[in-house]
This record gives sequence, structure tokens and C-alpha cells, in this order.
Amino acid sequence: MSDRPDAVRSEDRTSVAPGEAILAVENVSLAFGGVKALTEVSFDIRKGEIRAIIGPNGAGKTSMLNCINGFYHPTEGAITFKGRRRGRMRPSEAARGGIGRTFQNVALFKGMSTLDNIMTGRSLKM
Repeated sequence: MSDRPDAVRSEDRTSVAPGEAILAVENVSLAFGGVKALTEVSFDIRKGEIRAIIGPNGAGKTSMLNCINGFYHPTEGAITFKGRRRGRMRPSEAARGGIGRTFQNVALFKGMSTLDNIMTGRSLKM
């Protein structure tokens, strides 16, 4: 394994057959004190699928993504990624395992197109 932080360990490259769930969210709940952000949310994403999380402001979309990427830890339920149940995972561990996250920002580099912004980020990984 490389000393580079973006290097992926071989155990995180687990192969998932087409049609198998690459990510499974099972009965995930998240609460902040008495405020319930998520209540028993379940879904899966199978290899080759593209899914979207939609809903109005305050519906819990960002909270769900933050649970998946390890920034928040669900109060109940389980998240399984590539066949491996993820416990109290740190965001850096999620990223090394292949769970990426972007943030909503309409102007990363002013004057550049969306494609130019994406290619700039891509060049950092090449």
C-alpha cells in the first residue's frame, strides 16, 4: 500500500457482481437530541444503478448523505458498503473505500464552465 492518503487498500476494492447491492441502508435513524432527522430509512443501490435522494428542505437528504459518508453516525440501523457493514466510520475511511461526496457550490472557480471545474478536480487524481 502506498503512503498516499488517496491510496485504496486492496480490502476496499471488493468486487460486486452486477445486480448486487453495492450500498445498503437498513432502518437508519438519526436524532439530534429530541429532533429526529431520519426515521428508519432503508434503500439500496445496486451495481450499475444511479439513484437520487430528493425531497423538500429539511427532509433529511443531507443527514442521510452524512451518515453514508461517515460524517454522522446513525443512532439506529446499519449501512453496508461492498458487502461490509460499516460501523463508526470516519469520512476519510469512507473516501478511501470509494464513497465520494461533493458539496453544492455553484461557482467553484468563477468564469469556468461546469466541465472545466470537473476536469480541474479530476486532474488532481491523475
